[in-house]
Amino acid sequence: MKECRNCKVEILDNTAVCPLCSSVLEISGPVQEWDAYPDVKAVVRKLSFIVRLYSFLAIVSETALVAVNYLYFHGIWWSAITGICILYFYLTLKYSLQKNKGYQAVIVVQVVGAVLLVIAADYIIGYRGWSVNYVLPGAILLLDGTIGTLMIVNASNWQSYLLMQILTVVASIACILLWYFGILTKPFLAFTALAGSLCMFLGTLIFGDRKAKAELKRRFHV
Repeated sequence: MKECRNCKVEILDNTAVCPLCSSVLEISGPVQEWDAYPDVKAVVRKLSFIVRLYSFLAIVSETALVAVNYLYFHGIWWSAITGICILYFYLTLKYSLQKNKGYQAVIVVQVVGAVLLVIAADYIIGYRGWSVNYVLPGAILLLDGTIGTLMIVNASNWQSYLLMQILTVVASIACILLWYFGILTKPFLAFTALAGSLCMFLGTLIFGDRKAKAELKRRFHV
């Protein structure tokens, strides 16, 4: 253990000088090394290695799948679907884990990525519209349920989920516009998603009162 004679304190860090007065420390007992702070660099290195390893395996696997799909082609480029799935999991590792983003941003990015993946798969196998008619509004309803659960669990900070609610309202309106232009042909789930999103948002504004208004002012500077 090291000790500073000037400050009369014992120092546990692996250092030769006192952090208070910069005097040279003296050894007052058996030398012990303590991990005063978590080794963040080690965690970052491990995550970077995992991402690189996944990238290597993904490239090799997708190359093999494309080759098999080409050699035994029967009208569907299913290897494109596997490629999109591999890319989705890569973005999950890169964005959600390695970048240490907030969990709200991670939830939104994951849901948006999953919806885009399903829409792409729908187009690849021969567009039937099920991705837009059912998966897109279903994802919005899933987000609504997730937001409601998070607001209950984190009741002391419920107003922080207002921005996510606004995003679900905007996405629901986008679904209605898709129906208006004939892209979405089964509007029941789309209107259900819009009703659910609007009810949650308006309920939060009405019952949240000052906290909700303060959060909107903080977010949009109005």
